[in-house]
Amino acid sequence: FFFRQPNHTFSYFRSFRTITHTKQHQALHKQPSFTFQSEEGVTGRVIMNYSNFNYCFRILVALGLVVISLTTATTTSKTTDSCHAKNDWISQHHRCNITKYTYHQFQSIFGLLPPLYHEPIIIQTPPHRNQNIRQYTSQTGIVDYFPSNFTITLSSSNSFSEHRRTIPLVQYLQELQQDTTTTSSSNETWYFFGETHSPKWKELLYGHYELPPCETCGDADSVALSFGIGNVGSGVQWHIHGPGFAETLWGRKHWILYPRHQKPTFDPDQTSLFWMEYTYQQQQQPHDLPWECTLDPGEIIYFPDQWWHATINLDFYTSFISAFTTEHESFL
Repeated sequence: FFFRQPNHTFSYFRSFRTITHTKQHQALHKQPSFTFQSEEGVTGRVIMNYSNFNYCFRILVALGLVVISLTTATTTSKTTDSCHAKNDWISQHHRCNITKYTYHQFQSIFGLLPPLYHEPIIIQTPPHRNQNIRQYTSQTGIVDYFPSNFTITLSSSNSFSEHRRTIPLVQYLQELQQDTTTTSSSNETWYFFGETHSPKWKELLYGHYELPPCETCGDADSVALSFGIGNVGSGVQWHIHGPGFAETLWGRKHWILYPRHQKPTFDPDQTSLFWMEYTYQQQQQPHDLPWECTLDPGEIIYFPDQWWHATINLDFYTSFISAFTTEHESFL
């Protein structure tokens, strides 16, 4: 078309430029303006060009959105990193200020632990000790040991353990796949521990467990045995009772303790994991920190009479057995 009518095309573009220039000139005089005078007496006039103003405004808005986005991203990143750091407590290396003895060292020093010993200790037992009950209480072994329809009674993992729930053992093992987190409420978190009074449990515990080396652990009638299973992050919030021993059979369990006169500050309906990740970090002085250590499989901890203590399981399947002794009744 342009090649066929070049003169007409040129005239069209010339007319378009003239009209456009005229409209721009008219619009310029319609736009708002203001005058100014400098200290030297120079007078000037500023015309608000809408086209340039809109362009600059759009740039400023875009830059503002970029700044907001970057700020939000940075804040979110810091928050995420902070939460990740807190939630990563389980995988971190944990402090231990409780004396650990090999089995040989313990026998050389104590022989048998005397009644009402004054502080916590940990005993590392030889691999062959309690080998049978370890086999029966593994994640697969415990399913084979009990009937397929065998039920267990769970308790809430808060300080009072006042709630109960009875479910099949197999169902509880499936529920262990869900980790306990800091947002979990301990009065709504179910935990298997202590409800092991049936004949089948007594057959397992009293028939296969080798008692801890203590003077008041002479026979099964002198101790009360309890068994438990927990998952990552589970455990019991701060509580208090008589003396005894706890042995980890599978997995790892972190113990925290305070003497009877040093009651920790805690919410009984929060989890012990919450306490470790938040309250623990607020302890400013070394003497405010608890006695603590992580028990590996085959290790036994002695908890003194009326000492405050709480526990946190560190592995997806942690099984353990406790032996409550009677020296607080016989020797007080």
